[in-house]
Amino acid sequence: MSSYVSTPQFLAAGSGLGGLGYMMTHPEPSVRGVAIGLCCLVLCAGFAAMPTSQKRARPAPVRSPPPRPEAQEARHLAGPQPHRLLMMEIPQPASKLPEVPTHRQRINDRQRPRES
Repeated sequence: MSSYVSTPQFLAAGSGLGGLGYMMTHPEPSVRGVAIGLCCLVLCAGFAAMPTSQKRARPAPVRSPPPRPEAQEARHLAGPQPHRLLMMEIPQPASKLPEVPTHRQRINDRQRPRES
């Protein structure tokens, strides 16, 4: 069964739908309308009976397997090295920090003495 619609099948569907559309658009049946409907029915049956063109499928070409790659020696690579920042020496904190006045001490120094 082919996956495409062939020309005879397309013409059969078109003539069948055309005849059906013609007969449905005319409200009163007449001899002329019935004759056109029958002609479309005969065309539909004739086109549907026509053989479809079957395309011959070509056999797929036989491919030879690709050649195997040659074995190569693995090169020795250096392993991962630690980052230079990790290798730096960290200076030790000072044993005693210089004395810095606190915030409260600085505020008290700026205030004027009160007069009483």
